Amino acid sequence: MKRGFTLVELIAIVSLLGVLVAFTYPKVLDIKEKKEAEVEQAKIDLIYNAAKEYVGNHTNEFSQNQNIYCISLTTLEDENMIPVDITDVKKKYSYVRVNIASNKNSYNITKTCES
Repeated sequence: MKRGFTLVELIAIVSLLGVLVAFTYPKVLDIKEKKEAEVEQAKIDLIYNAAKEYVGNHTNEFSQNQNIYCISLTTLEDENMIPVDITDVKKKYSYVRVNIASNKNSYNITKTCES
């Protein structure tokens, strides 16, 4: 009596595994991309909070009438205000522009400080 699988059985199993991978791979990539976007957004929120804290700690450097501040991401890193690695964010952006007003705070991460 022979033991083992025939060639046809092996081809069927490999084909079935290939079909399963073909159906699940795009979904896995989609999940991975969504999680990477969530991580980047969390880093951007951290940068915003660090920028707000930086402005609060350095009020004497900024005009009292000014409510829009532009701060370099490198400055925030040098001041140890960002506890995570933001190298991937710095590849896209260089500055954080923060609008701190009494009624509404907003921010955006930009390449330059020009408005």
